[in-house]
Parts: sequence; C-alpha cells; structure tokens
Amino acid sequence: MKILLVGASSDIAITLHNDFSDKHEFIRLSSNPEFSSVNNFNILDPSTFIELDSIDGIVYFPGTIILKPFKRLSIDNFKSDYDINVLGLLNILKFYQSKLSIGSSIVFISSVAASVGMPFHSSIAMCKSSLEALARSLSAEWAPNVRVNCVAPSLVDTKLSERFLKNEKQQEMMNNRHPLRKIGSPKDISNSIEFLLSEKSSWMTGQVLNVDGGISSLKL
Repeated sequence: MKILLVGASSDIAITLHNDFSDKHEFIRLSSNPEFSSVNNFNILDPSTFIELDSIDGIVYFPGTIILKPFKRLSIDNFKSDYDINVLGLLNILKFYQSKLSIGSSIVFISSVAASVGMPFHSSIAMCKSSLEALARSLSAEWAPNVRVNCVAPSLVDTKLSERFLKNEKQQEMMNNRHPLRKIGSPKDISNSIEFLLSEKSSWMTGQVLNVDGGISSLKL
C-alpha cells in the first residue's frame, strides 16, 4: 500500500514509518526536509505538495498543544491552531481526493480533549472536534470506496508534549491521571494507526479509536 504521511517529522509518524516500511510504501511530507519527499513543504500552500498518480491512504499528523485559560488565548491563537489542525487537512484532502484508490484508508489524529472537557484546552478541543465531525461526514460521503477514521490519544511522550514531562514529579502526575497509570508512547499510537490503514480494520469507518490509557471512559 502507498501511504501519504503528512507531518512526517512527528515522533508518531517516524515510529510508524520505521516499524511498518516493510508493509507499506510511505511518501512523507514535512516542513523538516529530513523527513520529506519534497522541499519547502507547507500544509497551507498546495503548490508545495508532491504530485502522485495514486495513493492507498493518508495519515494527517500536524497538530498543536497551546494550553491556556480562555481569557489568555487570542483570536490569532485560535486561528493558528485551526490553520494547522483543520485547514491544512482540508488542503491535503482537496488536493489528493482524486488520487485515492478504491479501498483507501484515511486516518486523522484527534485528541481525548475532543470528547472530555479539560481546563485550558478550548482551542485544541475545538480543532480536534472538527476533525472528528469531518471524519464522520466524509466516511458517509465517500463510502464504500474510502474509509475515514480517527485515532484520539491522550498525552503521548513526544517532542510536542515534552514541556509537560520535564521532571519526575510532572511525569508521575501525568501517569497517575490515567487509569492505566502511564502516558502513551509513540508506538501505542502508531500501532493503532497501522491497524486502521490495514485490511484488519476493513469493516471500520467513521469511528474514533480512543487510545488514551482509559482516561476518556473510566473513573477510578
């Protein structure tokens, strides 16, 4: 399968690429040229996208974590988050929709914050909720030829979240918030993404797969 990885410099994307390159042909797009098949890639500028004849799947990784009280979030903060999380994805889908083969699988990366109210998450929760709604709509519109699903993690140990895990006390606090008493690893999420890309999930579409240590559904 030929899979387009958008935001391929993320730790989860790197893990997916490294662990499953024997199963899939990955084409990578990133603003970091080390992890991109093209230079100067910009999700807001379709002229920087790579031309492809056909693809069998897309995974959209770009995201943000701006956690502030609502009164400290500017309109520009909301716009920036929306550009990266939502408008960039729309650009990708518009550009590559005609290239999707029959049986393709698309995966969006959502967040536990889209379904669980958390302080200081208003901007990212708004954006990720948009992705989940878009996935449901497109999965209906594009069935039966293309499947569209989401993975919704809680906190994962990546570059994006390292400021929340600066010391042992912070790490212990974050671990203890989850019923399984640990935060996620990139491999936890990449394994779930590969499942949604593969034939193992061929009867799944329009779904949100919560991979979050139980935090979205359990109270212990």
